[in-house]
Amino acid sequence: MSILWISVGMGLAVAAILALSAVAFTLEYAVSRVVNLAHGEVLTIGAYAAYVGETNFHQNLYVCAVIATFFGALAGMALNFGLIERFRNQKPLSTLIATLGASLILQNLLLIGFGGASVSYEFAQGSLLHVGPFLWTTLTIRVMVSAVVVAGLIYVLLQRTRLGKALRAVSQNRELAQVSGIPARGVVMQTWAVAGAISGFAGFLYGETIGTITPSIGNGFLLLSITAAVGGGLGRPYATLGGAVVLGLIMSIAGTYTSSAYQLVIAFGFLVVMLLFKPNGLFVRGRALTVRA
Repeated sequence: MSILWISVGMGLAVAAILALSAVAFTLEYAVSRVVNLAHGEVLTIGAYAAYVGETNFHQNLYVCAVIATFFGALAGMALNFGLIERFRNQKPLSTLIATLGASLILQNLLLIGFGGASVSYEFAQGSLLHVGPFLWTTLTIRVMVSAVVVAGLIYVLLQRTRLGKALRAVSQNRELAQVSGIPARGVVMQTWAVAGAISGFAGFLYGETIGTITPSIGNGFLLLSITAAVGGGLGRPYATLGGAVVLGLIMSIAGTYTSSAYQLVIAFGFLVVMLLFKPNGLFVRGRALTVRA
């Protein structure tokens, strides 16, 4: 088995989690036009909620996933209600700084509550399996399958539900949607709840994959989520999924042949290149500001 195929398999595993986080980020941006710098902390809240469910209440894997999703949704709604909507008519820079402040507050609250030391999940990693040219653990396979299922549910939500249609309308023109009878504020709140739920679940998957979590795990994932969203097409969930896959593969393959310590540097480089040569994203022809199929 070649090193290349192993690194490709690792890249797909990373992309599975990154895709969920990036889609949540792009949904938030699409309906609120906000670059949410507290996005990484929502992932962290989901990871810690699952940790508390496992260690204190001896819950199984699936219950912990539900707990992480639930608390992620609560965090998303709290951010929208307590911060985003209150800054809706302010300058974008003011809202950006406000989300940065929220990020620091949440991170320090987690630090006070759980301490600075890393904590570990007790879920088994499983055995190594050869799947075609790839080498994955049973845990990695479970994570990727979960990500694909959630991505399918996101597609159904956006294309087959009333909320999805309203979300697309609000993302294109909130005022016009409001005049047309769509309760824009309620749609935005529900979108942030969905995005928070996806983020919380992604945080749980990330914590389950690496085995240990700290209050600062969301920092690096925020950068990767922004990079995947911009690289694929900010505001376009499906393009963002593609951007996450491309970024995951680039990071894994380049990290294999250089050093894993350079993966964030590689992500920065990818972001700079995209902003210079494809600012609308790899998979978008026009402006990537609205949620579309």
